[in-house]
Amino acid sequence: MDPIQETVKEIHWNVLESLSKVARFSRDTAATILEHPYARPILPHLPPVVNNLIQTEPTRSVIDEYDPGRVYLAKWASSINEASRAERLEKSDESFPGRRRRRWSDSEPKRWEEETEDELTLPPVHAIRTDPLNAEKWFSFFDTEGRLKVELNEVREAVFRGGIENDIRIDVWKFFLKVYPWDSSRVERENLLDAKAQQYWALKREWWDSPEVLNSDDFKEQKMRIEKDVIRTDRTMEFFAIEDMPHPDPLISASSKTTNKKLEAMKDILMTYHFYNKDLGYVQGMSDLLAPVLIVMEDEVSAFWAFVGFMERMKSNFYRDQSGMRRQLLTLEHLIKFMDPPLYKHLKNTESLNLFFCFRWILIWFKREFDWEHVKYIWEVIWSDYLCTSFHLFVALAILDKHRMVIIEYLKQFDEILKYINDLSNTIPVDETLLRAETLFHQFQRRVEIIDRKRSSVHQDNQNLGGTLRRRVSESVARNSSTDEGSSSDAAVVSDRLPVISELLRDLLV
Repeated sequence: MDPIQETVKEIHWNVLESLSKVARFSRDTAATILEHPYARPILPHLPPVVNNLIQTEPTRSVIDEYDPGRVYLAKWASSINEASRAERLEKSDESFPGRRRRRWSDSEPKRWEEETEDELTLPPVHAIRTDPLNAEKWFSFFDTEGRLKVELNEVREAVFRGGIENDIRIDVWKFFLKVYPWDSSRVERENLLDAKAQQYWALKREWWDSPEVLNSDDFKEQKMRIEKDVIRTDRTMEFFAIEDMPHPDPLISASSKTTNKKLEAMKDILMTYHFYNKDLGYVQGMSDLLAPVLIVMEDEVSAFWAFVGFMERMKSNFYRDQSGMRRQLLTLEHLIKFMDPPLYKHLKNTESLNLFFCFRWILIWFKREFDWEHVKYIWEVIWSDYLCTSFHLFVALAILDKHRMVIIEYLKQFDEILKYINDLSNTIPVDETLLRAETLFHQFQRRVEIIDRKRSSVHQDNQNLGGTLRRRVSESVARNSSTDEGSSSDAAVVSDRLPVISELLRDLLV
């Protein structure tokens, strides 16, 4: 059999096997999302399609795990927008070569309109992965006083290209998570860490040493929530798996009378953060972000301040009104529409434009999609901000782009897409995904530049045409009016046919 046909056949049967496992609707599962207090105000707005959606097992697997998922679904239900149109874009799946020092080239830019043909004679886009940043290279960035002596962008690129070796990860993370300022000296960092230690213990004493706080209903509620989340966070990892000490409060434990120091440190950090950031407090899902930070930082004080820095980037993911998550998923929707209209059209036809299957990706930055080491690697790449400050959305786009053919050809319902995407967990090749994400970013950047240049050219042509008309005498205007009006009309058609670049898309270039 032809190798290509054999591959297609294998994919076909794998997909059919996967779809055969898609769970059927269940009558008794809608209650969980509907009973959530944040969802109640908008329950009257839930259309029948949403009631069906929330009854599927794949959907339940997400909303049972993360309270914000329930809120997002309910918010989406009240603001479904059917008005959209597909652009004429054909985008084929790409393939990649092997691992370190690998390159993926986009040798054939994609066309949306014939009007851009003259703009597409550009060199191909290249994406490269390299070895991780090592100690020798890292220390070469600093002078004898420990001050950064190279441009910060050089550091960002090194981390973006290959991540960070484990032996220097703790130091590098402290810079990227704003424990240390980039312009500080070694001595200044030592003094700063001492001051931060005193500040942390003072914050912790606000609840730790206060009988009034410890007996308050708010504290007891938060303690139960944190306990419930921590005892199920990364328990397969050796740092959290072994319970070798008595539980300090066995009456509150939902599963065990024993615990370990790492689990208790994580609970204390999350509770202290609840009091540190009183406007936001603790929200389900934060324990997923803290766990790798705690293990890398090793001590409670450094882990807390690194977590604070991480949450400065992530706090909008946990807003009670879900505005941060909705904005990011709307941006991803715009990005899919701009980069891959056929996929966008399919998602619209399958009532999947809420992108709920990407919710977990964005909420905790792919924490459940990759193994422990690769999660740290992915986070470092995103923290680098080398290409943009929203690179995680291009990582999401890259995963969808990799699987677009299967999604479009075989998955015809929302729950099928959600089940398929959920099943990708721990099967996604990390470097290949980062290569694809970088290339997609460059494609996006190129397209924005081409469209802006084309619109600017059309605008200039219209201005020149208007100036010419004003200078002509009335007889010349009368004699040539039909030609001039036709030129102006043609220019307007060209401009209208170009894709629209929303402000959300332009923000991706920052």
